[in-house]
Amino acid sequence: MILGFISDIHEDIVSLKRALTILDREQCDRIVCLGDITGFSPLYYPYALTRDANACIELVRQNCSVVVTGNHDLFSAGLVPRNNAGIQYPDNWFAIDLADRMNLTNGQIWLYESEVPPTLTRENQDYLRSLPEAAAITVDGIRILLSHFLYPDVTGSLRKRLDDVCDYREHFWYMRKNSYNLSFAGHMHKEGFELVNGFGHREHGFRKKKIPAAASLIGLPAVAGGRTKNGTAVFNTDNFEFKAIRI
Repeated sequence: MILGFISDIHEDIVSLKRALTILDREQCDRIVCLGDITGFSPLYYPYALTRDANACIELVRQNCSVVVTGNHDLFSAGLVPRNNAGIQYPDNWFAIDLADRMNLTNGQIWLYESEVPPTLTRENQDYLRSLPEAAAITVDGIRILLSHFLYPDVTGSLRKRLDDVCDYREHFWYMRKNSYNLSFAGHMHKEGFELVNGFGHREHGFRKKKIPAAASLIGLPAVAGGRTKNGTAVFNTDNFEFKAIRI
């Protein structure tokens, strides 16, 4: 089976349409979306005149068989993460002043102070609110974890850097505990893709590579066109060939 991946769309409808055209050309059997359909800031993205959160959500709904939420989707939907990575959110979180929210969490989480809130239809807001924070699929005997970021912060709500392989330790513990063979995540806006496993971690750019049989995490590129090179990806479960494709 050929799985197609899109992630970190950030309301970029032009790039999303291009990504879906590429995945159609690659003859994907299923398409997975790993979150952040919404979340636009003019500080990071140059497409203010073409951004369209509703159109992006509708295309994802039409084309993707599995969709998980990202940190920006949670913010757009007015939700705090259920997998809160140890952060205690008060019940009136969204009514609290920005400075007070920063003090309450010691600056550990994203507060989206530069974000332009999308004007969503009620149907699309309800859709965002319905999305799971992670999903599991089994394809050709391969058990796969799908999330926006890494356990225990699967939605990517923490302001956390990944500086060395030790920062992936909890995620791989979670994979072993739940017998996942592979894990795919977005959020990191890789210029190509990152491969992490027992052999270490390395970024590979936009290219094709055979994924080893060892338990592995693959970090994906963003669909959104911004400060980093954007792209989409496909994975063939028959031969374990993964390909990151520039948009």
